[in-house]
Amino acid sequence: MPKISYVCPVFNKIFYLERVLSAISSQIGDYDKEYIFVDDGSTDGSLNFIKEKTKKWPNTTILSQENKGPAIATQNGIKRSKGDFLKLVGGDDIMAPNCTQILLEVIKKTKSVAVFSKYKLFKKFDEIKFKRGRFENLYTIKNPIEKTLVSNFSGTTPNLYDNKFVKKSGGCNAKIFVEDFSLVLKLSKYGNFSFIKNILSFGPADDEKRIMIGKKAQLLHDYNAAIYYFLKENNICKKIKIIACIKCLGRAEKWYRRNYKKTFFSNINFLRFKYYLTKNNENDFIKKSCEVFYKKDVDIRYKIQ
Repeated sequence: MPKISYVCPVFNKIFYLERVLSAISSQIGDYDKEYIFVDDGSTDGSLNFIKEKTKKWPNTTILSQENKGPAIATQNGIKRSKGDFLKLVGGDDIMAPNCTQILLEVIKKTKSVAVFSKYKLFKKFDEIKFKRGRFENLYTIKNPIEKTLVSNFSGTTPNLYDNKFVKKSGGCNAKIFVEDFSLVLKLSKYGNFSFIKNILSFGPADDEKRIMIGKKAQLLHDYNAAIYYFLKENNICKKIKIIACIKCLGRAEKWYRRNYKKTFFSNINFLRFKYYLTKNNENDFIKKSCEVFYKKDVDIRYKIQ
């Protein structure tokens, strides 16, 4: 019987934890379970809440650390995990009761290293409604490195990962703040990715504490930073390097233009133009695309050195 490791990093999520924990404990399916919670320096009572609510749960580990961000918190949980498959759970995400069951069926059927489902945002808890049934519109991508770089495949709660390959890949990049894209990018070297259309989790739409909402600059920076480290640490073909570099420079330019209302020629425009002429030294250009975010009015944790 396979074993699922639920790893849930938490930072100040007390408002959501009652429902998050209920969804985790209510997962249906024929598999063994272990639960790992990592409190990332919460100041709102999240840690004590988790301890109280899970004190009767079997196979439960609760870790606590100073606030270092979701990548380090998640990676610390991954290191303690012993399951065949890794089920990351966001501290404010609510899973469908059959979330793990469906994802497990797909990952075993396709022999993929990762399976991705859909998620939806909610404004009120009563908007959360899940459909029953099996997986829908399954498709698989072979050799997914290029498409991962272009499409930013990522995510935690809607997905399931083969833990053997997570461990082999090294897991989350602890040199950056955001956890999920670096993990998926590393996994893309080791096997196929599968996708289904089922909505298997919900997350809050308007919470400024959510990285994708309140820390967009950090998120975009970390997409580029994850690519920078990935190309630096792996022997990747020139074609993919070019695609990655163009993606990073474009991402940085769009962010800069949107936030600073720059319609005229700027440093990032010059970088893009220079790269189009040379098509060389991709990692240098990607590093500079990260440095575009290093402004006095922008809080970026874990800058590239």
